[in-house]
Amino acid sequence: MDNEELYMPDIISVTDDDGNELEFELLERYETEDAAYVAITEYRSDDDEIVDGDFEVIILKVVEDGGNEYLEEIRDEMEYEQVSDILMGMVEEKYEVEYFDPDLQ
Repeated sequence: MDNEELYMPDIISVTDDDGNELEFELLERYETEDAAYVAITEYRSDDDEIVDGDFEVIILKVVEDGGNEYLEEIRDEMEYEQVSDILMGMVEEKYEVEYFDPDLQ
């Protein structure tokens, strides 16, 4: 048997505003004293789609309400930029990928 680690994605289910259930892969989670944030991407189970895919990473804020966690858009641009840089750095390191920043072009 190989010594390679078997990758098991952390899948989260999200219900959109229309009641549709969508599956995302949790890439990273970042927490501060005041808030928690996640980097997620659309979940793909097909190996070819994973290898050939160019997946968008979505950065969202985790909000707790009544013991349940919800994901919401980060509306403050400065907060988004700071959290996005941290989370994308974590994703790059963990998955050995480079983040394309269109602002640098």
